[in-house]
Amino acid sequence: MKKEISGKYTLQTPLPEHAKQQAELQEIVFPTLSAEELITEEKYKRHLEIFPEGQFIVLDGDKVIASCTTLRQNYHKGHHTFLEISDDLWLGTHDPEADWIYGLDVSVHPDYQGKGIGRAIYNARQDVAKELGCKGQMTAGMPIGFDKVKDQMTIATYCDKLIKGEVVDPTVTAQTKCGFILVEPLFDYLDDPRSGNCSVLMYWPLDANTKLIENH
Repeated sequence: MKKEISGKYTLQTPLPEHAKQQAELQEIVFPTLSAEELITEEKYKRHLEIFPEGQFIVLDGDKVIASCTTLRQNYHKGHHTFLEISDDLWLGTHDPEADWIYGLDVSVHPDYQGKGIGRAIYNARQDVAKELGCKGQMTAGMPIGFDKVKDQMTIATYCDKLIKGEVVDPTVTAQTKCGFILVEPLFDYLDDPRSGNCSVLMYWPLDANTKLIENH
């Protein structure tokens, strides 16, 4: 895959030699995430062996300015964590027959945020979902806006307000503008105090009538 973004940047499948830059980008974009939840150079290389069509980077010249990791998974009723769903980020849980593209992360360098790069990555995921015959994509978005109101409410209350559209979150609200439908909070999904260790499960179907959960 190779696409231009705004005539300036290139979205493409990464090569093994990009893995070092991808790992460095993780540390910049997710400064409060636990070390074990950051994707390493070795793991990025492994992702290309397991599911190359689901991995993307965005380049500004030779510089990796954005990165995305996905696998294929079905919706599993009940709680799961970031490390469980990803096999400790090795992607051993990838199911080539699963219905959904599961997005583990989208990393956009702070200097390049607000330029439509994240949206281009989500759109590329939808293209892959369509090409592979999947129903769409799902992910768990980090409600990083909680950090500013953590003294005023619990993460449970924040997520409830977020799902009802009563608060605006820098990450989760932006994802809904791309097309994602919020489902439920996943408490203790990861170790990141900025987001109250929580993420919000969401999905973006190719067909508007498709539900992530049958009775949803």
